[in-house]
Amino acid sequence: MKRCEITGKGITFGHSISHAHNMNKRIWKPNLQTVKVEINGQLTKVKVCVKMLRSLKAADSVEVARILKKNAATLSPRITKVLSK
Repeated sequence: MKRCEITGKGITFGHSISHAHNMNKRIWKPNLQTVKVEINGQLTKVKVCVKMLRSLKAADSVEVARILKKNAATLSPRITKVLSK
């Protein structure tokens, strides 16, 4: 399943509604990009949504650590393992 490894943002679902109010089930997928991020001095490939990618690009290594601490509850197990090393 598509899920941002930092924010936990995943697919959402609902209905596509036509002008005649016909409803069809549909899903919206997050825009995920794979990027290399330095975590604790170690380069790691991470799948992140574009909104988080903008935050990471604007941040230096100290701010990246702050962002990861802020989102500690939603981090993927793989990222949590890298942080604990």
